[in-house]
Amino acid sequence: MPSSHLDRRSFLRLVGSVSAGMALAACVPAVAPQGGEGGAPAAERAALVYWAPQHFIPEQNEYYTESLKMAAEANGFDVDVQLFPWGEYTQKQNAAIEAGTLPDALLGVNAPQHHAMGILTDVSDLFAEIDATGGGFYEADKNEVTIGGVQWGIPFHNEPQFLYYRNDVLEAVGFSGPVDTLDQFVEAAKAATDPANRMWGFGNAYTLVPDGSNFMQMLIFAFGGKLQDEEGNIAINSPETAAALQWTSDLLNVHKVMPDGVTGWDDTGNNKAFLSGQLAMCYNSGSILNNMRESDPGWLQSTAVGPMPAGPTGKPTTFNGGSMAGIMASSKYPDQARLLIKGTLSPERYPGNLEAASGMFYSVLKEYESLPIFQDDPWNKQAAAMVPYAYLAHEPGDPAPWINEVGGAFLFAEMAARVAVEGWTPEDAMADFEKKAAEIKAKYEQA
Repeated sequence: MPSSHLDRRSFLRLVGSVSAGMALAACVPAVAPQGGEGGAPAAERAALVYWAPQHFIPEQNEYYTESLKMAAEANGFDVDVQLFPWGEYTQKQNAAIEAGTLPDALLGVNAPQHHAMGILTDVSDLFAEIDATGGGFYEADKNEVTIGGVQWGIPFHNEPQFLYYRNDVLEAVGFSGPVDTLDQFVEAAKAATDPANRMWGFGNAYTLVPDGSNFMQMLIFAFGGKLQDEEGNIAINSPETAAALQWTSDLLNVHKVMPDGVTGWDDTGNNKAFLSGQLAMCYNSGSILNNMRESDPGWLQSTAVGPMPAGPTGKPTTFNGGSMAGIMASSKYPDQARLLIKGTLSPERYPGNLEAASGMFYSVLKEYESLPIFQDDPWNKQAAAMVPYAYLAHEPGDPAPWINEVGGAFLFAEMAARVAVEGWTPEDAMADFEKKAAEIKAKYEQA
């Protein structure tokens, strides 16, 4: 990566509406007291500003805020914690970047974009300390914040997406989820499909929506394809990607295991179809599971979840969202900001935050796999077991801002629809993707 950073105003024009996120006990070591010696006047008490997203679970918001305030109090400084709804957060960050009014630290940094702008502080030392006390970060979480061998953010939580299985339907036709391989997935979907009774084996949107794009990314990875290589070159055009595109097209057009409406679904289409009893399997985040917990349509006990089954690579995969914290380069109090982040991930506070999130947040640290919330609840246990399978769009290269824009433009979903719905060949669809991705990448390189 070039040594100079992008001009902030120019960079903001590039990123547009691309999401910036798409994440204490008194035993925390205290900073040195602020004050003079020999009668000199005491230094002004440090007062930090900390931003974070406001999640829909009030208990989690309250617990996280309390953790930050406890860390500040234990170390003799103040913190003003400000929460913003996710829908407004990206715009809030971009406006502050352009105006030069960023907080001292925030949860919800976008490591590749914000690093390229030069607004992040190197937190490798803090990363190593938390890594050692928390049993180690998962590899995908480490990769997401590591650029040029340096950590520019601290992972805070994971939100894996997974395949849902209605085992009451599948067991009636000789299958049970989660299945191990993509071949088994196809056979199970075919066996469960019964259009006369409005039941289909699987359903996922062939439209420009997150679920359609995320599913296609995971499928390409399961076949051994990738967006970029180790050197950062676009590598989407490959036999592996072509095989994945043909596989998903066959689900719709050859095996006919999906309802016709998938070609026009919005991002809630698969949720609604599964919850209304029309799908034996679907791909989604934890939102469907939480909906069933609150209002069980009758088969919660029969539902199982799992990662994308193994394809030619022999490895299961899963798409993973989440959040990460970062310290702004403009902060006057980087040492205190480190203590705030350390406090939220301390052994005394982090487990409670995961519990307060009621199963929506999964740990970034291996130490907490064994928490009761992830072991005693059968669905949380299944979801937590998927975190190590996370595969990110930039792998095997470094995170890069252009990759975020490719994801935000839903190019993966568009490529799948080109083949399955519009009748393009995989080769033509890959070439179209490659051309558009190269144009996006060139904008950042030229800037």
